[in-house]
Amino acid sequence: MSRMSRPPSARRLAAALALTSLLSGPVAFAQYRPPPLTESQLLVKEAETVQVAASAAVASGNKKEAEEKHRKALQLFEQALAIDPNSAAAGAGLGASANALNDYARTAAKLPVLSAANPEDLSLTFPLGVAFFKLRRFQEAVPLLEKVSEKNAPEHLIVNYYLGSYYLHGRRGDLAIAKFQQYLAQRPAKLAVNDYQIHELIGQGQLLRRDVAAARGAFQQAQKGRPESVTAQMGLASVLELEGKEEDALMLVEGLVERFPQAKEPKERLGRMFLRAGNVAGAEKQALALVKLEGTASAHLLLGDVRLAQKQPKEAEAQFRKVLEMAPGVVAAQIAVGKALQAQGRNEEAIKYLEAALEKDGGNLELWASLGSVNRRAGRFQRAVEVHRRLVELAPQQALGHVLLGADHFATGQWDQAIEDYANALRVEPNHAGAQHWLAQALAHRARGRADTNRLDDAARDLRRAFDLERSAAMSRRLGAALLEQRAFAQARPVLEQGVTLEGATWREHWLLGYAYLGEGNAEAALRAFIQAEKRTEEPSDLADVSVGAALAEVELGRVDDAVERLTEPGPSKAARQLAEANLPLMLLRRALTRLESGDVENARKDVDLTEKFNLAKQQDLAKLALLTRALVQAEQGRFAEASPLIKRALTPMPTWAEPNTRALAEAYVLYRKGQVPFARKALAAASKKPSSWQAKWIASLANALHRLEGERAYATGNFKLAEKAFKAALASAQEDAALQHNLACVTYGKRKHADAAAVWRKLESSVPMASFNLGIDAQRRNEIPEAVESYRRYLTAGGPRVAVAREWRDRLMALHGLGGAAAPEANEATATETLP
Repeated sequence: MSRMSRPPSARRLAAALALTSLLSGPVAFAQYRPPPLTESQLLVKEAETVQVAASAAVASGNKKEAEEKHRKALQLFEQALAIDPNSAAAGAGLGASANALNDYARTAAKLPVLSAANPEDLSLTFPLGVAFFKLRRFQEAVPLLEKVSEKNAPEHLIVNYYLGSYYLHGRRGDLAIAKFQQYLAQRPAKLAVNDYQIHELIGQGQLLRRDVAAARGAFQQAQKGRPESVTAQMGLASVLELEGKEEDALMLVEGLVERFPQAKEPKERLGRMFLRAGNVAGAEKQALALVKLEGTASAHLLLGDVRLAQKQPKEAEAQFRKVLEMAPGVVAAQIAVGKALQAQGRNEEAIKYLEAALEKDGGNLELWASLGSVNRRAGRFQRAVEVHRRLVELAPQQALGHVLLGADHFATGQWDQAIEDYANALRVEPNHAGAQHWLAQALAHRARGRADTNRLDDAARDLRRAFDLERSAAMSRRLGAALLEQRAFAQARPVLEQGVTLEGATWREHWLLGYAYLGEGNAEAALRAFIQAEKRTEEPSDLADVSVGAALAEVELGRVDDAVERLTEPGPSKAARQLAEANLPLMLLRRALTRLESGDVENARKDVDLTEKFNLAKQQDLAKLALLTRALVQAEQGRFAEASPLIKRALTPMPTWAEPNTRALAEAYVLYRKGQVPFARKALAAASKKPSSWQAKWIASLANALHRLEGERAYATGNFKLAEKAFKAALASAQEDAALQHNLACVTYGKRKHADAAAVWRKLESSVPMASFNLGIDAQRRNEIPEAVESYRRYLTAGGPRVAVAREWRDRLMALHGLGGAAAPEANEATATETLP
């Protein structure tokens, strides 16, 4: 047997079993002894014990003992940190005790390196962020506090309050509201009694968002917690102001002043409201009462603003400097000192003062804003731009810097740059009212420049954008005028219709609306608009301008005498006189041509007579148009010998309104009216070689009329072949013309195709009365007397030029039918209807 196949020995088996027993038995541990604490750790442990005692002292209300304990703990933590600079526990304890003692500078000096080395350790991030916040080092504080807020730990509740307050101060309503709501969600039940304060702050945030309903709800919720809360009621006053109910808001605040005579906030608010309303005396009364009640910094600040409004900048400066003596860091007072100095003409001093203030507080956005604005008002535009660009760098997500940059460029007429600045402001704060207003104004200014250089499309585009931003009467007037200049009447009308309904609308909006209606051909609406314009002004020159527009509307309505009476005395306005002289003759001639087209020759002649009463010597083009219109009137009257020379005079030399082929077209028309079809067709062919786009339809119409005339003449002489050719040519361009179809059927009847012609006439009876007359003739031919009588009856009912003949034939047929007597006249030919225009 080999070695490998030998069974294990008993000794080895016993050893294996013993090992198994050992492995399956209970585990025996050696006693654990933690390593000894380092000297730094011992100090931290001792300091933490002292901190616990400090917290207990705070809970019992013993502030003095709590302060002593915190100082002792702080000393121990500093000793521990000196021994071990990397001790996070020592740093966290130091920050907590230093902050409890309001020694934020110590925390800000000791913790940054430790916090950077332990970025996820909130015990370091929290005290350091709070210290930075208390030291107003917001750019460093906010990222740290946001990191703490994200963890949503109940012990860090206060962070959300700090952040909400910061965002509220920065006018970032959405972010502020979110943080305050996070605070309410975390706060313990024992703090619920103070929720009214948070609801008030949420209301302020909703005011920034201009959400009136939400703001009102927040302030009302605050009142539930404290019904007589002055600040909540003042918040409701702000809601009323946002709703445009200034008088109601003023009454509410005045009531607060009466009910709470010792409260300073309502007095200050009422003074501010009086200042905005221009009631400087009322504001002064409140400011003096506030100073007497409690000479606080805010009281003197209000009194200083009152003195500025009273044009007393030196006295205002004294008040503002008093504010700074009482509270050196009040930014509003520093800015106000700059304004007071500038109001005294001390521009350089104002600039240096604000620059000095910025050296002490370089992160203050309001100081940067004021410094740039002071430079702008002093005429130092480049420096203003530099300062406000720095402001944008400091607060890129706020509209303030962009708006002020826009103001700098607006002041120097750099419209493109100003528009870009205000657009950037709206990009970060879409509902910023100031940015919307000034962007609209900048667009309007740029539009004016573009209009002056004949860039009307670009100008109208700018004004459309401006009107979208600012729905005001003035902006509608600008846009409407630009569209009227482009003759875009259909677009101008709705803009001006809205404009006349907006607050501040004047006679001008109604006046322009009248011209928009005129351009669309709505003379009645135009006249109503001009009458409304007359009611809104008493200035003679304005009334004269309106009267011209009304006269043009009256011309369109056929009230020529009223229009002439208006325009014979157009008033003191030079523009009105020029409009009267230029427009009335033109409108009269236009109406004359329209009347000629409809066949009203006599009234067309009267319009030309009225036109020629005006002095047209200085308006050669208008005089030539009058001659041409007179020639066309004479052609319609059959006075062809007088019409042709007038056409030559009117178009030699060629006026600016005429096309190269205008004379040939006019002569072709006169030849047509004379009945000289071949010559008219030849002249029309010459005029048709290079027609303008608007002439094509008229040329086709005249060509069609020549075919009709030729067809009717050929039919009358029995030349059915030529008549058929002419009518078919006319039908080629007017296939649905019932009269032409009827006349072509007459030609067919003349060629003895009676059944075919009668079939066409039956289809056309409802639209061409003469078809019934011709069906009567065909029935007589077939000796269908009752059918013939019925056809004549239908023709008599519809009416037509041969009513007398139809009645005679019907009566004679009825008398002779079945009774004997004279035979009815035999009719062998159909009667064509008149088709000439």
